[in-house]
Amino acid sequence: MASSGSPKTLLKLLLAGIAFGSCFCCCGLGMLGRLAELDVRAPLPGFPSSVRVVDLGTVLLPPGTPPQRARNYEWKAESLSPPQHFLAYGLSEALTQELEDEHAALGRRLRYRSLGPERFTYNAPAGCTADMRCIYEELMRTNAEPVHALGERFVTSIRERGLDASQAAQLILGFVQRIRYELPKDEPFGIVPPALVPAEDRGDCDSKAVLAVMLLRQAGIDAVLLYSDPLAHAAVGVGLPGTGTRFRHGGRSYQYAEVTAEGWPLGMIPPQYDKPRLWKVLPLGERQDTAG
Repeated sequence: MASSGSPKTLLKLLLAGIAFGSCFCCCGLGMLGRLAELDVRAPLPGFPSSVRVVDLGTVLLPPGTPPQRARNYEWKAESLSPPQHFLAYGLSEALTQELEDEHAALGRRLRYRSLGPERFTYNAPAGCTADMRCIYEELMRTNAEPVHALGERFVTSIRERGLDASQAAQLILGFVQRIRYELPKDEPFGIVPPALVPAEDRGDCDSKAVLAVMLLRQAGIDAVLLYSDPLAHAAVGVGLPGTGTRFRHGGRSYQYAEVTAEGWPLGMIPPQYDKPRLWKVLPLGERQDTAG
């Protein structure tokens, strides 16, 4: 079955950090910016001792990978004390190439073909529809080990600090939001494999959402991928209590989580995406359903 991808666009105002309408201004929301500008890594070397930070450590895969391969991330989780966090993550050149080769091989197997900027076609596997579910599941499988190693840093920090599920979700989502937004130009299916998202500090809405779902689940938090082909957007559904926009699936309710902009609160959906009937809940591993 041939299927095609719609343009996957992001609210450009989010990326530019520009207020969109009264909601953005009155809620006091916006891009938090590169947290390095706030000196949040102290007391790590080179930062004022007056600023506290939780250092989740460094993940280099495989062992022996040069430290220069690591990307450094600093972000805030406002409900935690201290709110500032640091983590470094990097993959060797060989492992990066292996993951890229696996992704390209998937494209060849499914006869992926680009139709121009942000549009493509491919032959969906038997039993799959045109909503990218099977693509996401395959990427989760092939990227499981390097993402799991990253997730262990979060699991350890959550356990040692006694964080509840809501705090753990904010910690993980804050990290994924911190990763630079970038539309993949040459990647099959218009998506960066989840292990390469933090390794290369880049990803668009569904690239980052798949990574977030994997990390949240590893921390014991029920999470699904929210997908809208008509709106050309993807986000995360978090199975926790809370206010704001929610989607139901299989008797459960999931709180909307935007992963493309730093500091975006759980439950708040950008106005132009606030069209519940245009979204699907993709549990990734279960039968899909339409949100409502």
